[in-house]
Amino acid sequence: MSSNKEEFEPAQCPCGRIISHPSEYKLLFLKKEQNEIDILCPNDTCYLRELGYITFRIDDDGNVKVEKISFYPPFVTWNVGRMGREKATKVLKAHLRWIVKKGVDWEKIKEDYMKRSREREEEEIAVTEEEITE
Repeated sequence: MSSNKEEFEPAQCPCGRIISHPSEYKLLFLKKEQNEIDILCPNDTCYLRELGYITFRIDDDGNVKVEKISFYPPFVTWNVGRMGREKATKVLKAHLRWIVKKGVDWEKIKEDYMKRSREREEEEIAVTEEEITE
């Protein structure tokens, strides 16, 4: 492990993949209209694939507000079984905190959100202009 990375207790996916650092999770911003980011197992052949999610909103001032970040029960239960509830809770919460603070490029998310907002406004204006010319 490189010396500039923070130290973390590892978590493990039920597929067997050890996740030594939260930067190893894959983050997928596919559900854009729902403002949801999926937290994926780094193992491309994982049978669970999705380990958790982040839901957020962007307020009128353009600030991102995280509504919820969570791991799904199968991932949590697996780690509780391996480490015990107290340690697993501590480890998984530390991973979630790192993901939301350092793992997500919130500026890029905001840019994408603003771009989609502008496109929706343009589509609405185009419909209005069509109605006027009829």
